[in-house]
Amino acid sequence: MGSLVTRVRWIIAAAAVMLLLAGCRNAQNNDPVFVVATPVPPDAGYVTYQHSSGVFTLRIPPDWIANELPDPNGARVQFTSLESEKAVTRLSVYVVNTGQPMTPEGFAAAVSAYQPPADVADLEWQEISRADQRDGSRRLAGVRNYPMLGPRSLNIFLQGDGAFFSALEIDVTDIPTEKIETVMAVINTYRINRDANLTVGKIAQAAAGVTSSSGVIGFHGYMAWTDRSGVFHLTGEAVNTTPNSLEAVRLSGVLYDLQERRLDEQSDILSMDVLGPGQGAPFDLRFEGGKPPAAVRYELNIAGRAADYALQTFYGPDNFTVLNDQANYTGQGYLIVSGQLANTGPSIAEAVKVIVAVWDDQGRVVAVETVFLPNPQLVPQEAANFEVPFYELGGSAVTYTLAVTGTVAGTEAGG
Repeated sequence: MGSLVTRVRWIIAAAAVMLLLAGCRNAQNNDPVFVVATPVPPDAGYVTYQHSSGVFTLRIPPDWIANELPDPNGARVQFTSLESEKAVTRLSVYVVNTGQPMTPEGFAAAVSAYQPPADVADLEWQEISRADQRDGSRRLAGVRNYPMLGPRSLNIFLQGDGAFFSALEIDVTDIPTEKIETVMAVINTYRINRDANLTVGKIAQAAAGVTSSSGVIGFHGYMAWTDRSGVFHLTGEAVNTTPNSLEAVRLSGVLYDLQERRLDEQSDILSMDVLGPGQGAPFDLRFEGGKPPAAVRYELNIAGRAADYALQTFYGPDNFTVLNDQANYTGQGYLIVSGQLANTGPSIAEAVKVIVAVWDDQGRVVAVETVFLPNPQLVPQEAANFEVPFYELGGSAVTYTLAVTGTVAGTEAGG
């Protein structure tokens, strides 16, 4: 973390001063002896806490109480102290084993999976700011609403170390200055044991894109939300990470309770008939019955096959040109993405569809819609207007992505 880097630099500087003074005393025996006071370490008098799995250690004041909480995805610990005879949890630590060395892309995906509101408790979260630290970690600041405690201001430090992803949450609500210094001193002693035997967390697996049965499709920008009709949505983008095209890509979402029991499952075929190398396709898994009250997490699974049959019929986005597209709100508050498209490819196109994903300011997909043109066919250079309405959004609409595909006339799409 950023503070840890500063602390390391301070130690190196102090060591250099002491070596310099020692050299002066050896050169001039008659010189006055300089006595340099040894600084008191910020964690002086603290005791070392080690998680029962051995995955992390830190040094805490002797009056802090550590409470290990059950979590199916990793290690979760709350640290509580007394403030004016009131027990306050100022620090919570959460560690997940992602099962593979952390890459920048893997860290970004793990951050997306963990950060509110997609945390295990599904509590309301309002993000105020975020910043990337010099050591590669990330800091989030915001307010989380708890059912009993009400709104609490949090600073959350997210970092990767080996295969482990860590989240350290600091509750700064009405915190005295001396308590801030204490918590920061504790955080600077945080250490991960890369050799610890911690079960691979399923949420982290989904974040890293390893829940796919083939291991070749990743997830990006996903989130969970419930619309006004009570329908529960899992939205996001599936990305083909292979050098080959894929077809018949099927996505499924499973909801689990705390006892790891399957509560509900939905599946669907991606709207993009062929997913090219490095290409992404948005998805919206809909649970019409709503989110079960006991659901605490979800798991995404995806699988596809090498494109063969579908490639013979697929008329991809490169064959279409989109003109004058724009997004506007109606008087009723609905979002409409509209514009004009033209078939600029060499063939007659059938079953032309427009796939639109709406994204928020955190890079998450908040809605997905697919609309087929009423035109039975589009001959080369023929144009048509389109409108894609969104009656429900899972968050603020900041930008959108749009793709147009079809089928070559006289052929049938593969499935």
